[in-house]
Amino acid sequence: SEARGVARRVEDMNSINAPNAKSEERQVSRIGDWVAPARATDGYNKMNDSEPTSAEKRAECFAYTKEYVVSRVPVLAWLPQYKWKQDFFYDFVGGATIALICLVQTLAHAAIATTDVIQGPYCAFVPPFVYAMLGTSPHASISSGAIAAILIADQLQYFHDIQERTELACFLALISGVWLVIMGLCKAAYLVRFLSQSLISGFVTGGSVLILEGQVKNLFGLMEMRHGIGFIDTAMATWDALPQTNLVGLALGLSMMGILQLMMWLKKWTTAKLSKPGPHPKWLKPAKLASEMKELLLVALSVMFAYLTRLENGETIIPVVGTIPAGLPPFRPSYNLPAAQSMLATQYRLHEFIMGGFLVALTSFLTTYATSKKQALQHGYQIDASQEMFALGMAGTCGSFFGSFPPSGSLSRTSLAAEVGVKTQMSGLMKIVVVGLSLTFFTPVLFYLPKATLAAIILRATWQLLDFTTAWELWLAFKSRKLGGMKRDFVVWWISFFLTVFFGVLYGIGSAVLFSVLMLVRDAAMPRMVVLGQIESLGNIWRDSEVWTEGRTFPGILVAEFRGPLSFASADWFSQELERLRLTSKGKVEIVVLSFGSVHDLDKTAIEMLKELLTVWRKFGVNCIISDAKSRVRLLLEQYFAKPDKQGKAPLLDQPAFMISLDDAVQLAKRMLARRGRDISCYHARDDTHDVRTGPMKGSQGWRGSGTGLASTKYSAKDDSSIAEAHQFARATSGGAV
Repeated sequence: SEARGVARRVEDMNSINAPNAKSEERQVSRIGDWVAPARATDGYNKMNDSEPTSAEKRAECFAYTKEYVVSRVPVLAWLPQYKWKQDFFYDFVGGATIALICLVQTLAHAAIATTDVIQGPYCAFVPPFVYAMLGTSPHASISSGAIAAILIADQLQYFHDIQERTELACFLALISGVWLVIMGLCKAAYLVRFLSQSLISGFVTGGSVLILEGQVKNLFGLMEMRHGIGFIDTAMATWDALPQTNLVGLALGLSMMGILQLMMWLKKWTTAKLSKPGPHPKWLKPAKLASEMKELLLVALSVMFAYLTRLENGETIIPVVGTIPAGLPPFRPSYNLPAAQSMLATQYRLHEFIMGGFLVALTSFLTTYATSKKQALQHGYQIDASQEMFALGMAGTCGSFFGSFPPSGSLSRTSLAAEVGVKTQMSGLMKIVVVGLSLTFFTPVLFYLPKATLAAIILRATWQLLDFTTAWELWLAFKSRKLGGMKRDFVVWWISFFLTVFFGVLYGIGSAVLFSVLMLVRDAAMPRMVVLGQIESLGNIWRDSEVWTEGRTFPGILVAEFRGPLSFASADWFSQELERLRLTSKGKVEIVVLSFGSVHDLDKTAIEMLKELLTVWRKFGVNCIISDAKSRVRLLLEQYFAKPDKQGKAPLLDQPAFMISLDDAVQLAKRMLARRGRDISCYHARDDTHDVRTGPMKGSQGWRGSGTGLASTKYSAKDDSSIAEAHQFARATSGGAV
């Protein structure tokens, strides 16, 4: 009655506090069942879960479109925030300096590409401007590149006329640019990862050999030399034309090479001096800048020499570049040029040209991105690989309409851009001004540019691309992979080198990539399965017993590790190798301990293979313990192997946990053998003197030095509590006791 009175008083109080609230009866059995009553206030509105309005949809669509456009056209992001007072001077001076160097280097690269020399400066006109608007690196210098020029020359070697080669180079720029744009939009920048360092080194070295051979003609002044196709044919043509050597031009070229070497030493010396704490002499920085612009200095000196030594009739005593069309490049779609129209009509080498364009695209992007990434790391900003691919592709595509061949980045010019103080992509916009003025007013001066000087610049620069050092290092590491050898890299290097020299760049890189991919597939299908042994001298850690022959193994226990993915590709190989190791092991194997530390995934094929294998082993009395299973692998093992099947049979893996370490798994195997009455041998060492019947080792006990001597201890199970004891041990070890 007292409780009823209290309840009545509570109801009276509620009626006083909320006279307008509706009475609501509710049965509450526990706190979690209580639900707050609905609010009766007129101003309360429930959350509106209805569809967004059309205005909200338009706003969201506009925001997404704006974000996408800005990400694809970065100039819209940085130009409105450009600091004109702080950065414009540095960008203008840096852009002008890089542009002057580009003018000379592009002439040399055009000679490497075996096209008309004016096509080089054309490559420094439109492509840098397009990249400045679309690229994400403020320091990248986009125009011509030596490696890209090697690939271009390889694709053009089957065409004898220089005008035809020049027009097809424009068409190649369109093809490679479209490839890059498509890959950039599809975020396929990862494709360059299939070009390994060994492959690139072999290809660049082979291409450099072809460049050196091709520039002998200009260095010796062999103007009547026939056009050769391939390394051997070109060598024979050069040998036949040697009697035509222009000795004056040869002497000039060798002199220019000597001056180049002196300037390179000056650059190295001034860089070392400036890297030390100051103060520095005032002339040191100008001297370093002059050494950076060594090509421009050589062109000026050689042009003066050719002009001053000309004959009375105006002819020069050495071969020169000759007439170069003045003015800006005209707008001409590359696919409408006569050479491109002829290729499209006859389809002569069209398929090779398209695949060659893909190769040019990948290689030019690789060199450009590698140099830009290096500067980004040094200056603390990020670049987008896919956007860089898109920007370079658009630069090549737009440049193809203005007489350019495929553009590329340059390590030397990109590094120089950072040194001269370039701040933003505005420097690329400055290049178009300097290059445009030079093409308009200074091309007549280049009439007297000696071809021997261009050859000297190319030969001295190409000499640095020869990378036989990598081949020698790989030869020194030519031993088995399990011993730390690099046989594959050695083979890839020589495949790329020899096929590039004798069959062309396309076959060289293509064959090396194919070989590398096949090796990756082989590794995925046939990973290594090794027998592990315990190394006492290293703290009882486990290592490959084939390499560490002193590794300790235990009779009746096979400890193996699968070093690779376990999937449909490798499931059969896993079963074969494991059975081979079990059947060829010394003595009868009763327990197999598998380390799954290197297995990161399992698929349906692998699971069915394990079921079949473990079922067969159970018939022969062979048990299996799996250690170091992580994440998804552990979950799959617990799901398919740690539970009884539908017929009520015992689990195929009778272990309470799969996150146990390898040491714990071996200790559990020892206990299982002890219950069967087997003799177990173990070390009498400081880190292994405990009795396995007394419990697991302590956390630091497995890493305390080494011991000596062996002992044979007889373990036996005296009662039926041994199974529970083993389970208790496994639970303790999986819980972090070891």
